[in-house]
Amino acid sequence: MKKMSWRKRLFYSYIFIGVIPLLVLGAFFYYGNRMTERKELEKSNSAMLSQVLQKLDYVTEKMNSVAYHFSGSEIEDQLNDVRYERAEIDEGLVASQLRTYSEIVGDTENDVKPILYLRGDKSVYTMAGKIPYSDFEKDMNQYGDLNQASFFGTINSVKDDRSLKIGEEKQVGEESSIVYFLYPIPYMNNIPIATIGFGFGSDSLNELIKTYYTADSAIYIFNERYLTLFQCGQENCSGLSRESLDNLAIKYRRTGGKLVEERVDGGSFIIMREVSANSGLSVVSITDSKKFYQSGSEFASWYIFLIAVLFIGGILLSLVLSRSNYRPIQKLVQKIMDQDTMADQEQEGINEFEIITNKWTDVQNKNEELSALLNRQRPMVVASCLRRILKGKFKTSEEMEATLKSANINLSYRYNFVILLPIPVEDSFEEDKNLRIMTVLAGFMQPFIHIYGLDMLKDNGIAVIVNCEERTAGEKNVDIRLSVADHLCRELETRYEISIPFYIGRIYEDVMDINRSFLESAAIASDYHMLGNQKVILFEEIGYEEQNIQYPILEQALFIQCLKQANEEAALKALDNMIGEIEPLKSFVITQCLCFDIINITIKTLDQLKGFELKNVDLKKLITFKSLPEFREKMAGLTIEMCRQFAEFKDSRNNERKSEILDYVNCHYGDSSMGLESVADEFGVSSNYLSRFFKQETGCSFIQYVTMIRMDRARELLVNSNKQIKEIVAEIGYIDVANFVRKFKGYEGVTPGQYREKMRI
Repeated sequence: MKKMSWRKRLFYSYIFIGVIPLLVLGAFFYYGNRMTERKELEKSNSAMLSQVLQKLDYVTEKMNSVAYHFSGSEIEDQLNDVRYERAEIDEGLVASQLRTYSEIVGDTENDVKPILYLRGDKSVYTMAGKIPYSDFEKDMNQYGDLNQASFFGTINSVKDDRSLKIGEEKQVGEESSIVYFLYPIPYMNNIPIATIGFGFGSDSLNELIKTYYTADSAIYIFNERYLTLFQCGQENCSGLSRESLDNLAIKYRRTGGKLVEERVDGGSFIIMREVSANSGLSVVSITDSKKFYQSGSEFASWYIFLIAVLFIGGILLSLVLSRSNYRPIQKLVQKIMDQDTMADQEQEGINEFEIITNKWTDVQNKNEELSALLNRQRPMVVASCLRRILKGKFKTSEEMEATLKSANINLSYRYNFVILLPIPVEDSFEEDKNLRIMTVLAGFMQPFIHIYGLDMLKDNGIAVIVNCEERTAGEKNVDIRLSVADHLCRELETRYEISIPFYIGRIYEDVMDINRSFLESAAIASDYHMLGNQKVILFEEIGYEEQNIQYPILEQALFIQCLKQANEEAALKALDNMIGEIEPLKSFVITQCLCFDIINITIKTLDQLKGFELKNVDLKKLITFKSLPEFREKMAGLTIEMCRQFAEFKDSRNNERKSEILDYVNCHYGDSSMGLESVADEFGVSSNYLSRFFKQETGCSFIQYVTMIRMDRARELLVNSNKQIKEIVAEIGYIDVANFVRKFKGYEGVTPGQYREKMRI
C-alpha cells in the first residue's frame, strides 16, 4: 500500500498547526466570553430580584411606620371611647387619615386599599367612610371566600405583623387576588383594640415586580410563615405544569442558595431566592435556563461567523502553502525519477521523502568512495599544485586560490618564501634521505607558520614553501627565514644526522611571487654554492660578493636561472628589473656597455646549455639597438624564443638521454673506472640528477644497477666458460678479486668457485 503523499502531509500539518489551534483558541475564547456573560446575567437577574425585595421591604417599612404613627395619634383615644360606647369616632377624620396613609405607602392613591377595624365592631372604616363588615366582605368576595381565608378571625386576633392572601390568580391583566398586611393597634401593644390593614391588588404587585424585574420568569412572594402571598408569570415557564411550578417554588421557599439549577420534567430551570431579614418576606423566581441565559448581544453570532471565515481561509491557505512548498519536492523527485528507475521502490509503496532519502544515501555513498579515492590521490594532487606554484604556471591569483582550495593547501598568512634543500649523492642512505627530510617537514609544528615540501626530481633537491604571519620571530626579532631554517636544520641533525645547506629566496607578500622566491633559491644552489661552509644562505647575501657590478647581481643571477629553467615570464620580469636599474643613468655609453653586458651573460648562458643550439635567431641584430626601449624589445624577443626552444629541447633531450644513459652503462659496465661522476660528466648532467634518474627508471641506485649487471655477467662466464676467476673479475670491471668474491657470496650465498662446481654438475 502506497504511503500518504507529502503534499497531503503538508496540508494536514498546516491544518494541525494553524487551523486547529485557531479553532481551539476560538472555542476557549467563546466559552470564556459565554461564561462571563452567564455570570453577568446571573448577577443582573439576582440584582433585579434583590431590588424587588428591597421595594417590598421599603413598602413594609412604610406600613410599619404608619401603624406606629397611628398608634400615637388622637384617633386611638377615640377608639377606646367608641369601644366602651362613651363617644363616637369622627368618620371623616378616619377616612382622611386613611387616604393620607394610602398616599404614604403607595405611589398612587389606588395602589393601596387601607382599612381600620375596631375589634368586636360590625363595621369597617375605609377611605370611602364607615361601611358594614358584611358589605366589605361582599367586596372582598370578588377575590375569594373570606371565610376560607379566615380574614375575620385574623383581624380580630392579630397581635403582630401579619400578611395574608385573598383569592387566586386568574388571567393576566385581571384583578385576581389581593394581599393584606395587617398591624395591631396600638402597635406593639400587648392588648390591641383595633387592626389596621393595607391591601395590595395583584395588578399593583405585578406592576411593582415588572418595574424592577424584567426577565421572563415565574415570581412567587411568600410571607414570614412561608405562605404564598403573590405569584405571577407562570406562563413564562411553559415547559412545566402549574402544579409542578408551585411545588418547585414551595421546595425552595425555605432553603437553597441564591441560584440553583434543577431539571424538572426534562427541562432545566434556574431558581433564585431572596429573603428579607426585616420583613421576613421571601421572593422566589423560576426561569427557563434557555431564557435565563439568553443574551440580546449579537457577539455570539458574529464571533461564530468570524471563526467560520477564518476556518475556511485557513483551509484555503493550507492548500496554497502545501501546494507551493510541495512543488520543489515534486520537481526534485521527478528529476530523480527521470534519472533512475524507481519501479521496484514504487511497488514497495515508498513516498517522496523516502525516494529523496534513498537518492541522498546513494550520493553520499558515492561521495565517500570518491573521497577515499581523492585521499589516495591527494599527495599527487598536492605535489602537482606545489610544482605549478613553484614553476609559476598560474596566470591569475583567482586560479591559484581555486587550485589551492581543491588541494587543501593553506597559504592564508601574509608572507611567503622558498627554501631549497639540495640532496648530495651518498652511497650510505641516498635512497631514503628524501623520505626522512619530508618526514621532518611534515612534522614541523610552529604557530602562524604553514610548511609544504616537494621533492624536485629534476631540480636536484627538495623545495620547501613557507607561509608565515610575521617577517621576524622571537624576542630578538630574528629573520623568520633564519628561524625556520635553524629549526629544520636541528631536527634533521638530531633525528637523522643529516647536514645539508639551506638556500633561501626572498620574502614576498603576493603568493604569485612564490615562483620568484623559488628561482632565487635555485640561483643560489646553481651558481653560488661556493660561498663557503655556511649552512643557511639568503638570496640577498650573494649581492655582496660582487662589488663592481653596475646592475643588480641578484637580478642577473635570477635571469640566468630563469633561462636555464626556460621560465619565460620570470625571465622577462628579471630582464625588466635589470633594465629598470639602467634607465636612470644619463650616459648613453655606460648604458650601452651595460646592455652589452646583459647580451654577454645571455650568450654565456646559451653556451653553457650543452647540446642546445638556438635556431632561427640572428644574435648580431641584438647589437644594433639605438635606444633602451629598442634594446628591451629585442632582448625580450630573444628571451622568449630562447625559453621556448630550450623547453622543447629539454623535453626531447630528456627522452633521448634516458635510453643513452642506460645503453652506455650496459655497454661499459666492464670499465673499472666507470662511476656515477664519470657517467654524469659523459652526459653533461649532475651526479644528483643521474642518481635520481636511476632510482626513478630502474627502482634501484646507480651502484646497485651496475653491480646487478656485473653479477649477471659473472654468473654467465662462470657457467659457460673456463676462464679463471681473476680473468672474469677483470672482464666485468672489478680490480680486487677479494672484493668481488665477497660481493658475489653476498648475492649467491656461495663463492664463485663453489657456484661453478654446483652449476656444472
